[in-house]
Amino acid sequence: IPALVDTQAWQTLTRPWKAPLPKQFHQPVGCLECRNTGYLGRAGVYEIMTLSGALTSQITDQCELEQLRLDAYKEGMKSLRLSGAQKVASGLTTVEEILRVTPESQR
Repeated sequence: IPALVDTQAWQTLTRPWKAPLPKQFHQPVGCLECRNTGYLGRAGVYEIMTLSGALTSQITDQCELEQLRLDAYKEGMKSLRLSGAQKVASGLTTVEEILRVTPESQR
Protein backbone atom coordinates (compact mmCIF):
# COMPACT_ATOMS: atom_id res chain seq x y z
CA ILE A 1 0.00 0.00 0.00
CA PRO A 2 1.22 3.56 -0.56
CA ALA A 3 2.99 5.16 2.40
CA LEU A 4 4.32 8.59 3.27
CA VAL A 5 7.75 9.40 1.87
CA ASP A 6 10.34 9.44 4.66
CA THR A 7 12.98 11.92 3.47
CA GLN A 8 15.46 11.04 6.22
CA ALA A 9 15.20 7.28 5.55
CA TRP A 10 15.72 7.90 1.82
CA GLN A 11 18.83 10.02 2.51
CA THR A 12 20.20 7.30 4.81
CA LEU A 13 19.62 4.72 2.08
CA THR A 14 21.20 6.70 -0.76
CA ARG A 15 24.07 8.37 1.11
CA PRO A 16 26.70 9.38 -0.09
CA TRP A 17 24.91 9.83 -3.43
CA LYS A 18 22.01 12.14 -4.11
CA ALA A 19 19.20 10.13 -5.67
CA PRO A 20 15.87 11.77 -6.51
CA LEU A 21 13.22 11.24 -3.85
CA PRO A 22 10.38 8.98 -5.08
CA LYS A 23 6.88 10.46 -5.14
CA GLN A 24 5.66 7.70 -2.83
CA PHE A 25 6.89 4.74 -0.81
CA HIS A 26 5.10 1.45 -0.29
CA GLN A 27 4.46 -0.28 3.00
CA PRO A 28 4.24 -4.08 3.21
CA VAL A 29 0.82 -5.53 4.01
CA GLY A 30 0.64 -9.06 5.35
CA CYS A 31 -1.53 -11.92 4.17
CA LEU A 32 -1.72 -15.68 4.64
CA GLU A 33 0.36 -16.30 1.53
CA CYS A 34 3.33 -14.26 2.84
CA ARG A 35 2.84 -15.28 6.49
CA ASN A 36 1.95 -11.68 7.35
CA THR A 37 5.40 -10.33 6.46
CA GLY A 38 4.27 -8.25 3.50
CA TYR A 39 7.01 -9.80 1.37
CA LEU A 40 6.57 -12.63 -1.11
CA GLY A 41 9.35 -13.99 -3.30
CA ARG A 42 12.72 -12.43 -3.83
CA ALA A 43 14.11 -9.54 -5.82
CA GLY A 44 17.83 -9.36 -6.56
CA VAL A 45 19.90 -6.34 -5.63
CA TYR A 46 23.14 -6.27 -7.59
CA GLU A 47 26.44 -4.40 -7.60
CA ILE A 48 27.91 -5.01 -11.05
CA MET A 49 31.31 -3.73 -12.13
CA THR A 50 31.73 -3.69 -15.89
CA LEU A 51 35.42 -4.19 -16.61
CA SER A 52 36.78 -1.45 -18.83
CA GLY A 53 40.39 -1.51 -20.00
CA ALA A 54 41.35 0.92 -17.23
CA LEU A 55 39.73 -1.19 -14.50
CA THR A 56 41.12 -4.44 -15.89
CA SER A 57 44.67 -3.06 -15.80
CA GLN A 58 44.27 -2.23 -12.08
CA ILE A 59 43.48 -5.83 -11.14
CA THR A 60 46.79 -7.30 -10.00
CA ASP A 61 48.04 -9.09 -6.90
CA GLN A 62 48.91 -5.66 -5.46
CA CYS A 63 45.60 -4.05 -6.40
CA GLU A 64 44.36 -1.24 -4.15
CA LEU A 65 40.76 -2.34 -3.65
CA GLU A 66 39.54 1.05 -2.44
CA GLN A 67 40.96 2.78 -5.52
CA LEU A 68 39.44 0.12 -7.77
CA ARG A 69 36.05 0.69 -6.10
CA LEU A 70 36.31 4.47 -6.51
CA ASP A 71 37.26 4.16 -10.17
CA ALA A 72 34.43 1.67 -10.78
CA TYR A 73 31.94 4.14 -9.25
CA LYS A 74 33.33 6.87 -11.53
CA GLU A 75 32.65 4.57 -14.49
CA GLY A 76 29.03 4.04 -13.47
CA MET A 77 28.96 1.13 -11.03
CA LYS A 78 26.12 1.48 -8.52
CA SER A 79 26.42 0.34 -4.91
CA LEU A 80 24.13 -2.36 -3.52
CA ARG A 81 22.18 0.30 -1.61
CA LEU A 82 21.73 2.48 -4.68
CA SER A 83 20.56 -0.56 -6.63
CA GLY A 84 18.16 -1.30 -3.77
CA ALA A 85 16.95 2.31 -3.82
CA GLN A 86 15.83 1.75 -7.42
CA LYS A 87 13.74 -1.21 -6.22
CA VAL A 88 12.22 0.99 -3.48
CA ALA A 89 11.38 3.71 -6.01
CA SER A 90 9.72 1.05 -8.22
CA GLY A 91 7.56 -0.11 -5.31
CA LEU A 92 9.14 -3.60 -5.19
CA THR A 93 10.42 -3.33 -1.61
CA THR A 94 10.88 -0.92 1.29
CA VAL A 95 13.68 1.29 2.55
CA GLU A 96 13.76 -0.73 5.77
CA GLU A 97 14.29 -4.01 3.92
CA ILE A 98 17.14 -2.65 1.79
CA LEU A 99 18.83 -1.12 4.85
CA ARG A 100 18.52 -4.48 6.60
CA VAL A 101 20.13 -6.58 3.85
CA THR A 102 22.84 -4.30 2.40
CA PRO A 103 26.06 -2.83 3.79
CA GLU A 104 26.47 0.93 4.04
CA SER A 105 27.67 2.49 0.79
CA GLN A 106 31.22 3.74 0.57
CA ARG A 107 32.51 6.31 -1.79
